[in-house]
Amino acid sequence: FAQAQSVQDADLVIWMGDGLTPWLHESLETLADRTSQIALLDVDGWPKLELRSEADFESYREAHDHGHDGDHDDHEAHSGDHNTDPHAWLDPVVAHAWLGVIANALIEADPENAAQYQANLAAAQSNMDALSAEITATLSDVAASPFLVLHDAYQYFGARFGHPASAAIALSDASAPTPYKIAELKDIVATTGVVCVLSDPQARSEWSDLIREGADTRTALADPLGADFELGPDHYGRTLRALAAAYADCISG
Repeated sequence: FAQAQSVQDADLVIWMGDGLTPWLHESLETLADRTSQIALLDVDGWPKLELRSEADFESYREAHDHGHDGDHDDHEAHSGDHNTDPHAWLDPVVAHAWLGVIANALIEADPENAAQYQANLAAAQSNMDALSAEITATLSDVAASPFLVLHDAYQYFGARFGHPASAAIALSDASAPTPYKIAELKDIVATTGVVCVLSDPQARSEWSDLIREGADTRTALADPLGADFELGPDHYGRTLRALAAAYADCISG
């Protein structure tokens, strides 16, 4: 009830959008029908990627096997397209763009404090630039090697920092792999030199164990939501730094 009241009383609601939280759409229509709203996934001005299919991963592996540069992580989606991959917060360049959108909305809602919002925006975007450079440095010595993810949540991070996954056990955290899919992935591990299966708290770890069974393949825990970190101004940076450390640990050992 308290959360519903907060939404109803708000002058501005900023949320990700239907692509990530479709269950929130109806509540916002009911509780905040006269409130200004921003769905970040629907705004323009940031590099959008499409949700990947099994065929996209297969094409990437074929290009990688033949030494081609085909970057299948850079599919663009149109603004508001429900095919947009919603895990965009894992790219600090996207976060940089979203900060500008949020600041402009706050200035419009509260023009008397425009100078403070502008100063905060400049500082926050500078932090995003520094974070991007820091993660680039962290992963600069990590060789590009084939690895798998439990669910396809890391496309933006992989595309930004040069470490795209070769396959995903499940395309979303709401789906489960079939026995055929498990067998197919075990074959990919055995034949393509997969060095790592990156696991996360939002998917079942036993899938990773099944696929790694009998193979000399590492694993590491990566959390795209940063659930172990206290919410606050440092949460985003800590989440992405931990993700970079998990990539380095899993891929390089």
